[in-house]
Amino acid sequence: MPLNPPDIKELRAIVDWVNLAEDVREVSLKYGDMELFISRDRQQPAAPPTPAPVIPTAAAPAPAQAAADPAPPAVAAPVPSASEPSSPDALAPDEVLIKAPMVGTFYASPKPGAPNFVSVGDGVAADSVLCIVEVMKLMSNIEAQVEGTVMRILVENEQAVEYGQPLMVIKRRA
Repeated sequence: MPLNPPDIKELRAIVDWVNLAEDVREVSLKYGDMELFISRDRQQPAAPPTPAPVIPTAAAPAPAQAAADPAPPAVAAPVPSASEPSSPDALAPDEVLIKAPMVGTFYASPKPGAPNFVSVGDGVAADSVLCIVEVMKLMSNIEAQVEGTVMRILVENEQAVEYGQPLMVIKRRA
């Protein structure tokens, strides 16, 4: 049974993913007569992209997986708030909110049945993997980007997450 060529929505999803993934510099995808090549010049600082919602489809092109590097999470500046402490908006001055860098599915462990990457109370280094966000069968490791202690995990395993959705709160080490 022949594979169907990717439609414009799938191509747009790949372009959006490349724009969000800071570690990806070039992507080349070829399917029959259709060829897609994306390259970014790292010399100029760019404004953060405004992503469109991505809806994963089952007919995602497999070659995009080969160019995959994990995307670092969006780290928001701590914002003190007078609301209830269990809210992600109620951050202490030394807490950092880790947000989803893309739309996808949150996974707390590397594979089903394996221990979680982190639990509440665990200490993490800047390069510690906190979780995986999967989009279109592409697994992206989300790293802490700060050194500290995991204070709260705000999503459940295998939960769908949106771009910019709070995932965890980390208290910075002094």
